[in-house]
Amino acid sequence: MKYEKLTYSGTECNNYLYFSFNAYHFDTEKITAELNIEPTSVMIKKEPVPKSTSWEYKIEAGNEIDLESYLQQLIDIFDPKTEIINGLKNKYDLTTRIQFVVDIDINPESSTPYFGLNKRAIDFLAKTGTEVDFDLYKTDTIGLLQRLDE
Repeated sequence: MKYEKLTYSGTECNNYLYFSFNAYHFDTEKITAELNIEPTSVMIKKEPVPKSTSWEYKIEAGNEIDLESYLQQLIDIFDPKTEIINGLKNKYDLTTRIQFVVDIDINPESSTPYFGLNKRAIDFLAKTGTEVDFDLYKTDTIGLLQRLDE
């Protein structure tokens, strides 16, 4: 019987987080110009996918388990631009999100990633009306799922 690998991301941990602007459709170049920050990726609404537009700035954490320090790096970049962020959100009817993409190693010997939403992070989220989202995936560094498939 083949083992279903739902929310499976492979054999290596690749944690990252990003700050994004999102809406049905908007000019991502205007966000870049007003923030004076180059995005790490943009998705522009097309048919049939994607169904919306996003401007993202991503910070890679790799297999690091301390995601709180990466969140602080993201806030270091965007907190000084709070007024610009709020102006962009109002002007273009945008939402903002901090997205954690976290691989959890199923190896019982491995530590799980951790992060904290300290007062500074909570203040930034509140000042900008930014949502937080978490995508959690299993990572199999010991080949357990492969053995179950056999």
